[in-house]
Amino acid sequence: MKPFFFIALMLSSFLGLAQDPSAVRWTFASKPGNNPDEFILTASAKIQEGFHVFSPQPGGDGLLIPTEMTLTTKGIKIVSPLAPQRRPVTKQMEGIGMVNYFEGEIEFNMIIQSKKGVTISGTMSSQCCNDQMCLPPTDVPFKVKL
Repeated sequence: MKPFFFIALMLSSFLGLAQDPSAVRWTFASKPGNNPDEFILTASAKIQEGFHVFSPQPGGDGLLIPTEMTLTTKGIKIVSPLAPQRRPVTKQMEGIGMVNYFEGEIEFNMIIQSKKGVTISGTMSSQCCNDQMCLPPTDVPFKVKL
């Protein structure tokens, strides 16, 4: 009986150390813009403590994966590209150069032109990293009704 409890205790301790591979949680919304048929698509990220996602303009050596929003719905006009709603952390990373990233919570907006009532489909792409490693890039599909 004691070996069973020992094995169970060891397994639970290893499982407790496992990290969620998706260290970023995305939510999506839309709201009317300043002009008729103009809408603001919002992608909000909650980033796990100790991790970051790169800016749409990540800087560095050209190998960093930027945060991007791709729309798959036809007939949409992009008025203003994806833009973060606060300044990124800018830091010199050894061997990579000056990089731009976000920690904690960040909201990205894209202004589009479309008819009201249309459901916008797309993908939010990003890569989450900490000081030791980067997780594989992720593509999060979304649908937002205008």
